[in-house]
Amino acid sequence: MIQFAPEPGSREDFDAFLRTLLVADWNAAAGPMRFSPGLAPSDLAESSFLQNARRFLAALEQAGGTAATATGNLNRVFVRQMFDRLVLPERSREMTLQVCKVLNEQDVWVLHVVRIVSECAGLVARRQSRFRLTRAGRELLPETQAGTLFRKLFLAYFRKFDLHYDFFLRDVPGIQETMAVILWRLDNVAHDWTPVRGLARQILLPGVLNQLHAAMFPGGHDTEEWILGGYVLDPLCDLGLLERRPQSDWPFTEKDQVRTSPLWEKFIHFDHWSGGGR
Repeated sequence: MIQFAPEPGSREDFDAFLRTLLVADWNAAAGPMRFSPGLAPSDLAESSFLQNARRFLAALEQAGGTAATATGNLNRVFVRQMFDRLVLPERSREMTLQVCKVLNEQDVWVLHVVRIVSECAGLVARRQSRFRLTRAGRELLPETQAGTLFRKLFLAYFRKFDLHYDFFLRDVPGIQETMAVILWRLDNVAHDWTPVRGLARQILLPGVLNQLHAAMFPGGHDTEEWILGGYVLDPLCDLGLLERRPQSDWPFTEKDQVRTSPLWEKFIHFDHWSGGGR
């Protein structure tokens, strides 16, 4: 299992430490990693995912729910209304309108993922062919509950939502299975601007890195950075937990850099590796 064991400390002890992360209860208030609900709205200002989720939940509440399509998606009228309210890169907004004469839910992928993650979090439910807020969704809608809402969405995103669904081009299930270790490694190596080039080798366990390489198309132009970006870096940037330099809406490349954000420092907490590490 060892690829990046810190010194001092035995390999056996470090393996044991990693296993505690892999089996940790993400919801627990105590344990090797903890996620704080005690965040102020100002702490969450850079989380576009949270802003879009709150706007989606508020729109559902204001409308008293909305009809689902026969395929189980949000209807076109609601999608068009949400499209105008979402936090979106202008380039993405313009391209969507150029390509789509009408907007279905999956044409607005940001909204589509927000809706699914909100359902995974138990905030939204589809009942009698309508999407409605659940009791939990209504309780977490006020701005004073933004920190608790963010924590619930974060846990649903990485524990219940299928990351491969959002990045369906390559299948690397080991990334989601070992996300606790990946987050811990980022907490160690990305406090300052860190090149994305070679980052996969610093934060993925060896077996997961091998799985990533096996998923690459032979003779193609796949890169570690592109796949790592799709599974890990893009979601964390959307959540406001990572910062990217230079800022861009394009897929990650080896020329990019990342670092953990001020929100990360307030939200994610790990036990130190007793044999070394940060």
